[in-house]
Amino acid sequence: MLALGGCVTRETTIETEEQIRQVQANQSVVFGRIEWLEDGEKKKIGSGVFTMSLEPQLVRLEDRARINGEVNEGGRFAWPLEPGTYLMNKIAYRDPWSGNYFVTPKVAFAVLENGKTYYIGVLECDFERKRDFIGGLSGSVTCRTLDQSDQDYEYVEKKFAITGEDIEKSVMIHDTRLPGTVDTTAEFNLAMSIVNAILYGASQ
Repeated sequence: MLALGGCVTRETTIETEEQIRQVQANQSVVFGRIEWLEDGEKKKIGSGVFTMSLEPQLVRLEDRARINGEVNEGGRFAWPLEPGTYLMNKIAYRDPWSGNYFVTPKVAFAVLENGKTYYIGVLECDFERKRDFIGGLSGSVTCRTLDQSDQDYEYVEKKFAITGEDIEKSVMIHDTRLPGTVDTTAEFNLAMSIVNAILYGASQ
């Protein structure tokens, strides 16, 4: 876990049915959830400076655009995104005691077309944390992706009036071979090779 820095575009999570309709005129809506555990115990995700909060960063590999995606206090998100292949490059983690950090979840997903609603699943992150004598954090984060469409589709239907028949699955993939950054040509090419092989069946 390292200190966070950098400037990117930010997308707030969609909260209304009307926003969904407006977005789908030109983009697609991608929804899912992040679950954060600490030493195996599920934690509540907040949004203020005095709570633990998360903000994932996406990199669209086609043009390397960087997008910070907001999640709500339940860890849910519904982001307006253009078609492309997205790497979740990092997740900003705010600890109310010691400030900002980031983790590298090594996950990716695809948005194939405009005007669609995609479900990308649940990213579960389990943080085995250690706090030093001055309050600083260290430790390791284990990530995995889950398909919990049964309960998540029910939430989306109630909130946005979208039925399962109108949702396409594009569940995130997790691969530990993915690089921690895509800042160099070698890292970018490695990420493209792995993601293409898994998401699109291309040979590495």
